[in-house]
Amino acid sequence: MSTTQEYKYTSEISQMMFVFGEVQEPNTDTVNLVEDIVRGQVIELIVQAKAMALRRGARNISAEDLIFLIRHDRGKTNRLRTYLSWKEVRKTAKDSNDANAGGGAEVDALEETVGDDKQLETKAQKITIKLPWEIMTVYSETLKKSGHESDGEEDDDDLEAHEASIQRLKEADDATRQMTREEYAHYSECRQASFTYRKVKRFREFLNLPPHLDLRQGDETADIVGFLAFEMVRSLTLAGLSVKKSLEEAHLKAEYNTPVLGKRKAGGLGGPAEKRRREESPDEYALPVSTLFLPPPQARSAIQPEHIQDAFTRMQGNSSHHRSAGMRNWRGGLVRTRVALI
Repeated sequence: MSTTQEYKYTSEISQMMFVFGEVQEPNTDTVNLVEDIVRGQVIELIVQAKAMALRRGARNISAEDLIFLIRHDRGKTNRLRTYLSWKEVRKTAKDSNDANAGGGAEVDALEETVGDDKQLETKAQKITIKLPWEIMTVYSETLKKSGHESDGEEDDDDLEAHEASIQRLKEADDATRQMTREEYAHYSECRQASFTYRKVKRFREFLNLPPHLDLRQGDETADIVGFLAFEMVRSLTLAGLSVKKSLEEAHLKAEYNTPVLGKRKAGGLGGPAEKRRREESPDEYALPVSTLFLPPPQARSAIQPEHIQDAFTRMQGNSSHHRSAGMRNWRGGLVRTRVALI
């Protein structure tokens, strides 16, 4: 089987990585590694969600099962709820438009609502995904009957999701500030990359799940999993860029602090006088940003597979759910080590 048949999202992941700060043409091996990691993470996500569904006596995975697995990441949960809210608004508007095609007062009211951004935003906030394990959801009927219902928690979630969206827009604005018209057109096209938008069939082939784990046809779980896969690519790219930057800075400092005729020995060249001059004027001995022998900041290199692998290993090690297999199976034998979701 050829490489193009094995990896189904090379183009989309390359575009996503470029939007998240990678070079315009990422390393092919790096893109393939990201796809492998994302596929493994998505399968692990579905396996854990299936276990959650079986515990509550359900045969199929629901949206609540998937959201419950990422409930500790409040920012991602809020973005997902906002995404589902807007999706519900579009679906409701489309259904209303189809049902009232041909005129009538309801069509005029719908057009007025869609035309007013503030009203549409209010409608989107009202169609909020209720999560069964939240206290406000459990006692919502009691609070509504007693007249003490409060939307404070929902308002905080909406505000946090809005702030995260503004931060991402600011990062995109900083990245596109110096772009030409052609570069910005390409960047805007790359921002539309998705795992599931008009690619649900390819996404199912990409996962290649057994029948008991396969996602239902026409269900929103596929869109949620695709959304989370997109977030996984973002996390891997940003972490890989951080690893790459730290390694490059360490390498440049080592080169800059090493004389041409060999490594500097302690108490050797310069002695106490040079050490005193360094302490008095640190800027003079600081690492140069760009010189004749150092490339300018614009000449960036692509992320290498080892950067992504190092970043993924750190994510697994920093997770509170990550434990050594030997600690849980001290009697001996092989056990399946739980994979932490990124």
